[in-house]
Amino acid sequence: MTKTLKDLALALLNATLILVALCLFLAWKTTAAVDAMTENFALTLQRVTPLRDEVKATREELAGLRQDLAALKSSGSELTSAAAQGLMNRVTVIEAKIDAAQDKITALVDAPEKLIDYTIETAADTAARSISDFRGCTPVS
Repeated sequence: MTKTLKDLALALLNATLILVALCLFLAWKTTAAVDAMTENFALTLQRVTPLRDEVKATREELAGLRQDLAALKSSGSELTSAAAQGLMNRVTVIEAKIDAAQDKITALVDAPEKLIDYTIETAADTAARSISDFRGCTPVS
């Protein structure tokens, strides 16, 4: 009877150690995944900020172009009024697109939680697919 209890205690200790090792492995993998997501998020923010500055500079250049076109139109040089109006319309369309892009970039930079939420949702979807793939495993008959 004592041998049986001793064997049972050893089996319990063995199972406990295996579970602890499994938990440590899963914690290590989770930490590595979180570190990778954090690094990816930081890189994304570093890429978005210069892009916002470039869009702002392009917008300022377009404003200068609009002023130059207005000066050409008012001076009555060889550029016809219809051509100048067409150019002004194109500049307006380009400015609208740049404003929309800048608003989106500013929203991402000012509210990084949207990027965090997207990263977490993407990671959760990937994990769910991995688990569902693993769940479908069956031993070879």
